[in-house]
Amino acid sequence: MPKFGTQEWCNAYCEAINGNEAYAEAASWWEGDFIFIVHPSGPLDHEIRMWIGLNHGKCTGAKILKEDEEYIILEKGQKASGNPPPPYEAEYVYSANYDNWVKILKSELDSVRALLSGQAKVVGDMAKIMRATKAAQELVRSTTLIETELY
Repeated sequence: MPKFGTQEWCNAYCEAINGNEAYAEAASWWEGDFIFIVHPSGPLDHEIRMWIGLNHGKCTGAKILKEDEEYIILEKGQKASGNPPPPYEAEYVYSANYDNWVKILKSELDSVRALLSGQAKVVGDMAKIMRATKAAQELVRSTTLIETELY
């Protein structure tokens, strides 16, 4: 059972996304990679940063970023360079504390509602994200397909 926030978990998440037909359909038009940031809270005493590559309903890769690995947030309309990482390029950053990530993973907190209530934050084109609420729900549902060890 992979531990949340490890490379093993990221690999399982990428596989779960790619096996989720509802996500593939809902995100068939989506282009834009994410950096997920998990801030320390509860039993987690360090920050976790994950890069998740998403393109037209598929996960193109997932990576836990080391402390010294940099990432670049692309400006609205800016295309990725196409160069292999590092640095990791992403259109969006979604961040929340660990306790709220656990609620999202357990389907106790909707990821979009977390944004609207201030329990999570996003950097990037919010209008585009709001057009992709079904895809966002399916991304979260993909996490529930992974038997996950929590901190």
